[in-house]
Amino acid sequence: MRAFHRRRRQDGGVQNKRRLSFLSAQRSPWKPRDRRQGGAFALIAASILVTLAAAFGLGALLDAPPLARFELNLRGLIAGLAATAPLVLALEWLMRSRKPRVIAFREDQIAFFAGLGFKFTPTRIAILAIGAGVSEELLFRGVLQTWADGFLPTALAVLSTNVVFGALHWRSAFYALLAGLVGAYFGLLFVLAENLLAPVVAHAAYDAFAFAYVRRAIEEPSASRGS
Repeated sequence: MRAFHRRRRQDGGVQNKRRLSFLSAQRSPWKPRDRRQGGAFALIAASILVTLAAAFGLGALLDAPPLARFELNLRGLIAGLAATAPLVLALEWLMRSRKPRVIAFREDQIAFFAGLGFKFTPTRIAILAIGAGVSEELLFRGVLQTWADGFLPTALAVLSTNVVFGALHWRSAFYALLAGLVGAYFGLLFVLAENLLAPVVAHAAYDAFAFAYVRRAIEEPSASRGS
């Protein structure tokens, strides 16, 4: 009889643990599913290196060296940081808006990033932001836009480059459109600053803010709902 009651208590404990585990999963629906985080992050890091290699390879092929219009100076740094402000304000609105369509888009993007399979730690955010800012700006602004500007009006060079930029960021038509518009913003900044450092800094800083928002939304799901 005692063995029977002991078994019932054990079974009840197992069921309670399962119930608590289920409730914990419900509170945070965007937890990364893949616990093998090192491999997933390594693939993303490798794609940054591939983009960087493509920048120098295409630059040599098209006679448009990616660093030809890059100058490491205070003016370019300040221009890049100042240009980040409008993007961060737009991102803040996107993360706080309670419009149903915006919420649906936002949650879809958060679910995508959560599904990558690794946590967005501060170190990883820094690596991803700087890596994307440097590699993508070298390729799209430093090489492709500079090359296109050699035989097209500047406006068309910016537009055509960022049609490609948006298409390569395709996850949905709306996301590709947004990526293309942000890319055009970086392209215009490159034209005005006459220094590739400005869009590199703006791109990296914006990505750092965006990944920080994503990290918060994954860890605190209520934050993604504008609450």
